[in-house]
Amino acid sequence: MDSLFGAVLTQLPELEKNLIISWLQVNGLVVKECTSKNWKDFPDCVRLFSKPSPELAKELLDWSIEPILCGKFTNEEKEKFKAAGVSTLWEKSFSNIHTFPIITLPDKKLTWVVCTKNPILDHNISMFLKTMGFLVYTEGNSEFLIKRLLVGPCHFLILDWDQLDAKILVPHLQKIKGEKPFLSIGIKDFNKEHLYRDLKMGISGISEVLIDNQDFWKVLLESFPLTANLDVEKSWSESAKTVSKLTFSFQEKHIPVSMKQVDTTIISALPLHQESKHRIDLFRWLV
Repeated sequence: MDSLFGAVLTQLPELEKNLIISWLQVNGLVVKECTSKNWKDFPDCVRLFSKPSPELAKELLDWSIEPILCGKFTNEEKEKFKAAGVSTLWEKSFSNIHTFPIITLPDKKLTWVVCTKNPILDHNISMFLKTMGFLVYTEGNSEFLIKRLLVGPCHFLILDWDQLDAKILVPHLQKIKGEKPFLSIGIKDFNKEHLYRDLKMGISGISEVLIDNQDFWKVLLESFPLTANLDVEKSWSESAKTVSKLTFSFQEKHIPVSMKQVDTTIISALPLHQESKHRIDLFRWLV
């Protein structure tokens, strides 16, 4: 399993920064504090930056180093980091440091192919799916997409139909889908002109699900982890145990006046997919 990131960009007080460093080290990662000028001097480690910038994030991505934002950032700062291509943000309370994910989830043996012709969107989708344990390929144009589908496996295909030429692409995909079945999610601006024309070209025959581009991330994040319909109601695990405990009576709500020992049953419920939830939360800022 791979690390989710190669760099941590923080704007934290010293104590919280040290907590993050300790958490990464406890989980087996080598961490080095760097600046925007010397980070190339520290290979084979997770670089931690205390003075992050969108320009630094873009430079790291250009070097195929995945950054994660950690801490509180303003909405304006978040938008700039999004525009630079950053995919993940952890901004929970530090009392929840245990929810800071370190590695990708185990391999799901399923392959996704993504073609939106938007490099940042392609990257964000790819990062999310890889984080959840899937094999992902992104293709920048229709020609390479068709070649990918012809020679390699594909279980799920994500397409942005507002950026792709349906007239050219649909016939090819219809033929491939007849020979190598796959499921497809289509992104579409439902308010855009000529929606009916595009539907008539057959995009809904290729993409079993069409999602409005404004709702894409909201729908995608709520759809994981992948489960069958029968599993939807089984997302919580209940446990029960019998304990002996003290119970108290109070006068005027705050003065204790009596107590006794009783046996009682405590029922608790925990989400079955906590590890998945922690990773999904890293991408919720994209919604």
